[in-house]
Amino acid sequence: MIDSYDVVGRITAALDLPSVPTPMTRTTADGAKKVGMVEVPGSPVGGVTTWATVAASFFPTGLRTRDGRPLGVELVAGIDSRWTLAGNAVAACAFEIGEPNQVRPGTVYRAAIGNQYPDATTPHLMSVPPFLWQPFESFSDDDIHVTWLQLVPITDEEAEFCLAHGFDALGDAFDREQPDLYSIERPSVRLVAGS
Repeated sequence: MIDSYDVVGRITAALDLPSVPTPMTRTTADGAKKVGMVEVPGSPVGGVTTWATVAASFFPTGLRTRDGRPLGVELVAGIDSRWTLAGNAVAACAFEIGEPNQVRPGTVYRAAIGNQYPDATTPHLMSVPPFLWQPFESFSDDDIHVTWLQLVPITDEEAEFCLAHGFDALGDAFDREQPDLYSIERPSVRLVAGS
């Protein structure tokens, strides 16, 4: 059975950390759910903090692998280090894991950033395959298969565009425009349907 030590070990390896970090705990207001959170300042670059969940994969997604094992998900984000409450936003996304919510690339977590920073121009977080760090590789045992999703801040316009035109269309816009995906203060990218 995969436990939180396995997850922390994967974070340590993926971020090439010299020592094993100690997770902090985030809990829902009612205390019904909790998740560990690793905070790594200066990763993947200076001025950015990596936030990674520990034990979000314990929340049932309702998804299964081809061989019938449950599929668990851990979340990771790289956010400008000035925004010290970003870990709360990542935890809020973890607390939404499970039916009826979808957990896949392109899932938009409404107001995850905005609830922490109401003036943010990117109030939402969207899940994507991880691309900022050393590979966050999937791992499994006989009981569960765990994969990783990265969270990136997105604007209202980008969230609506993703819902209307799909994750790949928004990804194409990001590839074209190269926005600062660490920032919660950036403007929307130029969005053109069908491009």
